[in-house]
Amino acid sequence: MALPGPWEDSLHDLDERLSRQGGRARALAPESRAGYVRDCRRVATWLSERGVGDPADITPSMLEAALRGIGWAASTQRRALTSLREWLYPYFPRGRCPASLVDAPRAERAPVPRLSQDDAAALAEHAARVIDEAPPRSTARALAIRDRALVEVLYGSGLRRQEACDLVLSSLDFEHETLAVVGKGGHSRTVPMTEPCVDALRQWLDEGRPRLAAMAGFTAAARACVFLSRSGAPMDGSAVYRVVHRMLESLGRTGGPHLLRHAAATHMLEGPGGTGGAHLRVVQEFLGHASLATTERYTGVTTKAMQKTLRRAHPRG
Repeated sequence: MALPGPWEDSLHDLDERLSRQGGRARALAPESRAGYVRDCRRVATWLSERGVGDPADITPSMLEAALRGIGWAASTQRRALTSLREWLYPYFPRGRCPASLVDAPRAERAPVPRLSQDDAAALAEHAARVIDEAPPRSTARALAIRDRALVEVLYGSGLRRQEACDLVLSSLDFEHETLAVVGKGGHSRTVPMTEPCVDALRQWLDEGRPRLAAMAGFTAAARACVFLSRSGAPMDGSAVYRVVHRMLESLGRTGGPHLLRHAAATHMLEGPGGTGGAHLRVVQEFLGHASLATTERYTGVTTKAMQKTLRRAHPRG
């Protein structure tokens, strides 16, 4: 639903500013830009419905009321305030942007979902079993082969779901067993592949992908994407989520692609069987985190592994 003119014009200006990057050190990905505008539109709608006529009329108390009234969780409110600052700062003198004068609520420390090493092995076994049970040379088998390759890429190489969507054929280096990944903000990194990941991708490229790529109606550039949908179109993030969510549900678990990425990080930090884990800096590079502090969030679930390492390696362990 379109908002009154001043609001729509203001949101359009926000989108334009974000697309130009402005003074940002890193460009926003299209999904992030859309999220900023979506947050601001939600607040604009709430305020407009209550008689506020223009973004320049917004006060800190209005924003506080909107954040409460919309009913966002604390973590969502914190994210929304970042979006609101980007939106509103041109309308106010320096230091007087209302979004900068609202105290962000404390983030709720929700339990971190966990996929154990045994769970990850069971997921891989399930993906392989679905292939074996599918009729030979069928679309169902091609999709099962794709799904196994997708799981191995997300878990074995710790990719974000959009990074998996953005993989193209030239991203794959089987000689060196690496993937060329374009991450957040357009930053590139090279990540290794596990042997199961290499095997799954080879099977997908040799047997599964040609069947889906033969579907008509898509450009050669679009079909250069590694992962394709049933129709031959490049997979998007929601399709990747559905695949992983469905496979996890079959094992009695809930979650999506990020659970596999989180598992890749924690299992590397723990090491096989909880011993000999990787250094945190290595995991940071592997995941493509700009800050080590972001990677450190993954260490809270590895206390047992650290205790084992302490007993094994410390002279007084």
